Amino acid sequence: MRVAAGVLLIFAAVFNLFASFAYLGGGLMVGSMEKLARIAEEQQKKQGTLTEEQKQQYDDLREARAKMDPAQQAKMDTAARVSMGYGLFLLVTVGTSIAGAVCLFRQKAVKFIVVAASLALAAEVISCVVVAVFLGAAIGAGKLLLSSVGIIAGILSLFGARQIAMANAAPPVDGPPPVAPQT
Repeated sequence: MRVAAGVLLIFAAVFNLFASFAYLGGGLMVGSMEKLARIAEEQQKKQGTLTEEQKQQYDDLREARAKMDPAQQAKMDTAARVSMGYGLFLLVTVGTSIAGAVCLFRQKAVKFIVVAASLALAAEVISCVVVAVFLGAAIGAGKLLLSSVGIIAGILSLFGARQIAMANAAPPVDGPPPVAPQT
């Protein structure tokens, strides 16, 4: 069970690595879209490759941003920061999941395995809830299928940690059980 839990933790870590890049990139794009568009427009003007269609698109983007009230802008910026924060959390779970898998393989550091399993479970549960709330129950059910590897890995890791703890438990203080006298 320990080996299976370790292997599944590594698979979950790889999935979370790509998900963290998506959350970080998405948050970065949303949070800095206006600045990136301005930089791209300036570079195209310098190179002389700015077409009228592209100029109109940049103007439309500035106009749409200007029409947003401050509350909407703040909400969009907050969503970008939350997305990036969750991406960083997923990166942390990637590291702890891989380290927890190594601990499972080596049969060491029970407390760390419990922490790694708890973080892996938390990451998967949070992502399932967020996806279900914001994108709907049908997509949330699909996300649950994708998160099942991480959820199963976390649960098996907790069982593996218990197995290691029981194997490393000290024998009773009283010593070995008494032996019946032979007659």
